[in-house]
Amino acid sequence: MGCVTSTLLNRDEDFPQIGASAAFSHHIVSLTSTTYGLLTLDPTPPPPQAPASNSPPRRDGGSLRYNHPPLETINSWDLMSGLDENESPNIKQPPSLDYFLEGFELICPPKGENRVVMYSTSLRGVRKTFEDCNAVRSAIQGLGVAICERDISMDRGFRDELRELMKGKEAAIPPRVFVKGRYVGGAEEVMKIAEEGYIGKLVEGLPKLKGGWVCEGCGGVGFLPCFRCHGSCKVVVTVKKKKKSVTVRCSGCNENGLVICHICS
Repeated sequence: MGCVTSTLLNRDEDFPQIGASAAFSHHIVSLTSTTYGLLTLDPTPPPPQAPASNSPPRRDGGSLRYNHPPLETINSWDLMSGLDENESPNIKQPPSLDYFLEGFELICPPKGENRVVMYSTSLRGVRKTFEDCNAVRSAIQGLGVAICERDISMDRGFRDELRELMKGKEAAIPPRVFVKGRYVGGAEEVMKIAEEGYIGKLVEGLPKLKGGWVCEGCGGVGFLPCFRCHGSCKVVVTVKKKKKSVTVRCSGCNENGLVICHICS
């Protein structure tokens, strides 16, 4: 960059457009390629101002000090004085066993005074019914409590027994659970009790199963083939007067040729 007034402005007629003003004769500059990025013709903008802040002043070198409010002393013994040893203000205490069982109707199945009796089905014809039976069975057996399960699909006598117990009530659709001679309900009622955490209180005091124990008689099925007809439901009887043999219906088993296991039932 160099001043050009000494060589280019000797004659005013060479620059008639600017020669009229004497101020331009001393301020015209010749630009080169090295000066294009160094010149700033616009005025410099003012620096931005920081927005006002409501935060407290920062502590700098000990010149500023904070005035903290005085700390309040809390005595934890005073807060716990009104609580019992086994109580907590945030934990709901379950009701007593006697009070809990009084909420269920007194309907006792045969030999169901001190056990859990469950009427179920092992047929998968209705999928929801089969799954409900499995869910209720798992919820109770998960506590290690023995269940006296009565399969209405394997024995017509159990089906008639359940209909008699549910007479005048809802349909006798399994599963139906009875605990200590009281009717608890079906799958919806039992699973609701389990979700609320009262299932343990419901079966409290009932006999427990030993770990890994399986009935030696039926293997946990609850039924055995008839020892008389071997599951055929037919036996051969000899008629003395006519001196001939006839086939009759076996009276020692059910319609499926099965007998109830007397070890676990």
